[in-house]
Amino acid sequence: MAIRILRPVLDGNRRILVVSDIFGNCDAFRRLLEKAEYTHEDYLILLGNITERGPESLKTLRLVMELSRSRRVLCITGDRDPVWREVFRADRNRELLQYVLRNPSLIRDMCAEIGVMLTPDTNMHPVKLALREAFAAEFEFLDSMSHVIETPNFVFAHAQILPGELEEMSPADVTRGDRFLDKGFSFERYVVVGHWPTLRYPEYKRNANPIILKNRKIISIDGGMTVLRDGQMNALIIPNAESEDFSFVSVDNYPKRIALNSQDAGLERHIIQAPDNRVKILKTSGDMCYCRQEKTEKNYWIPKAFLTQTADGCYTEDYTDYQLKVTFEDEVSVILQTSRGTLVKRNGVTGWYYGLLQ
Repeated sequence: MAIRILRPVLDGNRRILVVSDIFGNCDAFRRLLEKAEYTHEDYLILLGNITERGPESLKTLRLVMELSRSRRVLCITGDRDPVWREVFRADRNRELLQYVLRNPSLIRDMCAEIGVMLTPDTNMHPVKLALREAFAAEFEFLDSMSHVIETPNFVFAHAQILPGELEEMSPADVTRGDRFLDKGFSFERYVVVGHWPTLRYPEYKRNANPIILKNRKIISIDGGMTVLRDGQMNALIIPNAESEDFSFVSVDNYPKRIALNSQDAGLERHIIQAPDNRVKILKTSGDMCYCRQEKTEKNYWIPKAFLTQTADGCYTEDYTDYQLKVTFEDEVSVILQTSRGTLVKRNGVTGWYYGLLQ
């Protein structure tokens, strides 16, 4: 498949809202648009991964389709969205069935809507035929998505842009590719991407907010919702097609509480994340485990809820021991309450809070 590049002519006086990696989180997406005060006058650019992984892929897709009919909505495809293409293949029926049984997905939602109950013995061939007929409009919309959106001042892609001419890149070049910021590229126009959660750039603390590198003209906006426990959904706000006065809003799915005590930021911060997330449990105390990270041999108290035991060892989710700076009456998102403190997020940054909450 050749790369599809959309080159819209944008009205220079209108705001541009950019959202990535919605992953079927329809309610959060609605709340994000409301928080951004999204109107019919704005452009909305979606950087792929509208569906898959999250709880309401079909509902989210239909919301995007509805907005596209009456508003200025531009969509590009992500690395997860093309799962729908499996419905039009004559082979890989068993692989598709196993995927749908294991993962929340658009195809699972579609099967549920037309009353198809999937089991490990389901024959997917007739299911595919039924889906093609029932959801022709949805598949047509997904098939219409571009891989890149290019304007005079911006290039929008799901995962990355490589140096060189856009036409010489493949769909895989722009929809896949981890750790884009670490590749050292700089550009003459702003390149705006999602895909790799900003939380996984530890040099910026464990921070889910967009990363805006004006010196390199790169903006990374994926806040890691659904993929990571402390993730959020971000909307980058560009005042108009020629502005660099960027701002953003975000939402998450955590309860909000008010801090009743102040605490200073910790002097040190450590982050554990894949592939260096194998740990050894040294002792257990209630809901916490004292663990040694095997690569560094440093010891940490880690919540039991973060740990997974496999045949080849024990692994933790992405984790930080950072003590967050919190001021009296700050609002925080409560990620996890434990016997040794509360893991919270404030202004996009994850850390531990040891005071009381209202």
